[in-house]
Amino acid sequence: MSKKRRRKKMIIKPKIQTGFCIISAIFIFSCCIYYGSRLIKYYKIYNPKSESGETLMTLATAISSNSKIVYEKDGLYLENGNYIYKGEDVNNYVLVNNMLFRIIKVNSDKTIDIVLNDFINKMEWDKEYKDYSESSINKYLNDKFLDILDKNILEKTTVCNPKVTKLNEVECGDYTSNDYVRLLGITDILTSKADNKSYLLNESEHLWLYNQTDSKIWHTSGDNLASDDVDSRYGIKPVITLKNNVILIDGEGSKNNPYRISQEGEEISVGTYLDINDDIYIVYEVGKDYYKVQSDKVLNSTRIFDENSNDYSKSGLKYYLEGEYLKNISYSELLKEVDFNGVKSKVGILSNNDFKFNNDLKNYFLSDKLDNNIYLYNGTLTSSKVNIKRNVRPCLGISKDLNIISGNGTSMAPFIVEV
Repeated sequence: MSKKRRRKKMIIKPKIQTGFCIISAIFIFSCCIYYGSRLIKYYKIYNPKSESGETLMTLATAISSNSKIVYEKDGLYLENGNYIYKGEDVNNYVLVNNMLFRIIKVNSDKTIDIVLNDFINKMEWDKEYKDYSESSINKYLNDKFLDILDKNILEKTTVCNPKVTKLNEVECGDYTSNDYVRLLGITDILTSKADNKSYLLNESEHLWLYNQTDSKIWHTSGDNLASDDVDSRYGIKPVITLKNNVILIDGEGSKNNPYRISQEGEEISVGTYLDINDDIYIVYEVGKDYYKVQSDKVLNSTRIFDENSNDYSKSGLKYYLEGEYLKNISYSELLKEVDFNGVKSKVGILSNNDFKFNNDLKNYFLSDKLDNNIYLYNGTLTSSKVNIKRNVRPCLGISKDLNIISGNGTSMAPFIVEV
């Protein structure tokens, strides 16, 4: 009886060992496949090559390897694995969709936070006090502004602890990454300072931040930070996060020679500059068969909106633009009738909701009413009586059937359109 038992044990033992070896081999093989594929994936991300086999460089790698790290004054700092630009005079410019952005930082995962160099509008936070995630501004950014971007190059961007009651008690204990576009935050401002100066602060700018108190919203006020009510109107500078594999084409990061990245999309997009017969325009809306463009300057002489009416569709300004102004345009064959805030025409003016580029232009009429007055786009969004002379910034509807002769669509080298 005992001999049979011993033989039985000797038969079972090899089977257990064989099974264990097979399972171990499968596990090791699976690990090799999983981690090997991840190694290949990240090798391709950080060591990209062109179709011809030429080695390419990501923007994150170019910044981290080619830039000098500093420990004081203006420049690029290395802190906790993040490369952060600090100070007033830093070469951190990058072109995305022909729009000029500033690089805030290269994160430890090689994604890159960037902010538009110029604000695109001035708006209320909302009609009533709301969390940033539910505010009108957040919807404006993640609907209207996101719609003009190439999402293939974007990661969801991070918002850090939106509630701040005291500036000396700013802590990032709560992170959310629900949206592709956000506003600047207090932490962006504080970490960008060197000698109490920052490229994110400007004496003439008042910008909304995404941080809130228990009843008000934080904003920049020149070189300082302050809070105000939700019905105030401040500038909006979108912040987006680029993926860690965006490829650098050329550039050195200066304003005159910004970094340029590889991306797909229409050659002419929102933010593109066009030179039509020596008149410079900026595209602010792209339709199915048209571009809406805003002049890069105001008219040489100021005009009234109307003697009495604040309705643009019945105004003397509309009558002038569609009459005398259009007659003097030599490239009328390029013009196309489009919708200007409810008015169908080849020429019009901007509305509150439209993107506005080149904020050196001030004191010009918008087409929206405010009580008995008309909105005025100025250092702040304000209003004006209709019979007081103000600047006029014309906008045109342009056919998409354009022949581009030269240029790259930037403010430094606008696309030259053949007339």
